[in-house]
Amino acid sequence: MISGNTGEWPLLLESSGQKLFLAACGAAIAAFTAAAASAPEVTVVQGGDSKATADECRGVLVGPGVNQPDPFPGYGGFVGWESPVRLKNGDWLVGFNAGYWHASAPTPLHYPEKTLQAYIKMGLPAGIVAPTGGRAMLIRSTDQGKTWSKPVTLIDTPADDRHPAFLELRDGTLVCSFFTYMGQPEGDMWKDPAMETHVRLIRSFDGGRTWEKRPSLLPSPFVGEETDGPLVLLKDGSALIAVDGRPRSGPPDQAAFLRSTHRGRSWKLLGTVRASHDLQEVTVAELPDGQWVMMARPEGDIAWSRDQGRTWTEPVSFGMRMFAPSLYVLRDGTLVCLHGSYTRGGLRVIFSRDGGHTWMAAGKDYGFLVDQSYGYGKAMELPDGSLFITYLATGGHRTSDAQNNAIRCIRLRVRPDYSGIDLLPAPNRTATLSPVSPTLSPSDGEREQRRR
Repeated sequence: MISGNTGEWPLLLESSGQKLFLAACGAAIAAFTAAAASAPEVTVVQGGDSKATADECRGVLVGPGVNQPDPFPGYGGFVGWESPVRLKNGDWLVGFNAGYWHASAPTPLHYPEKTLQAYIKMGLPAGIVAPTGGRAMLIRSTDQGKTWSKPVTLIDTPADDRHPAFLELRDGTLVCSFFTYMGQPEGDMWKDPAMETHVRLIRSFDGGRTWEKRPSLLPSPFVGEETDGPLVLLKDGSALIAVDGRPRSGPPDQAAFLRSTHRGRSWKLLGTVRASHDLQEVTVAELPDGQWVMMARPEGDIAWSRDQGRTWTEPVSFGMRMFAPSLYVLRDGTLVCLHGSYTRGGLRVIFSRDGGHTWMAAGKDYGFLVDQSYGYGKAMELPDGSLFITYLATGGHRTSDAQNNAIRCIRLRVRPDYSGIDLLPAPNRTATLSPVSPTLSPSDGEREQRRR
């Protein structure tokens, strides 16, 4: 469904010539919407998977026996929900969540009894004492990812602080978004405001060495919302963030897009997008021609905007169901989508040379394999054109997985002839990963435990 902030439109002018001009513009927009709303095509590329395997290329940033956080109340071994950024000074940062489980809500736990019992059966540890739940942490590399600092606390609010993601602005201001999770209320969220999930932001003015102590609340059209990142630096130097959330009218979940022209200090709602089903884990990118493109879990919906997010084409799917999609535009204009696959499992990738209308993939309903892991991959482009990708070993659902989870890293390159991908060794390849049990792919219902 197309939606927008109609307050942005100028007042209608009275001359007949101006009216004709506006009518022509409206017809052009309608024509674009109808054309762009057609489902993308998938081109299957034979032999496009990397010849080098993830076992030969991956490294570990944080995990069992590798650079684990110092103990704190509520830390039980789980690390995840990570995101990297490469700063102008050459430093690399990776933010992540550390806690005790897949969702590390503060104790005492607040869940409906039926939900709590389901989580305990799934693997929620017993006897956890976590007064502020999980926290967001940060590691730094000053040698292009070869070695990493000890994890330090980025932010620790009274809630579980999840999915820290970063954007460095042109003036060096570093913006970090994350969302807070308190658990799940007995009834509707809007009847218990204290339990609402919200996106918050903090900033750094010294390359991430120190951060604002009081997070600001992102204005939102939803009762509760979240974002997994990445944030986007637009061509005009402003910042863009995509969120998903539950409208006050009830399900399904929708997408919203907000922009900051004030160094991340204030944000303005541009527009919202809705479909007949949930739009979750929304990601957005700016294409070389100025269009914006978004994708979402679980159906792999895609939509485009030609007016900087005020109106969007109808979201359409193209047979590739996915979770945690994450869009990146490479220097050569290639659009890359990292994602988890409901069809084949694992962290996978597809790419497009025409802004998302045609995708290169290993199969009609699955992408090229990066690693047979839980996924939730986030990336940053390096000077050589490759992507440095961080991702989870497991989802931390089983108790043992949560206690022994790891944040992995790897490099990936789209081949120069676009015939597929190549995996490349992580800069810290000397670290090895302890074996983990097979991963669980997220169920469609699992999103409830991450946000509500």
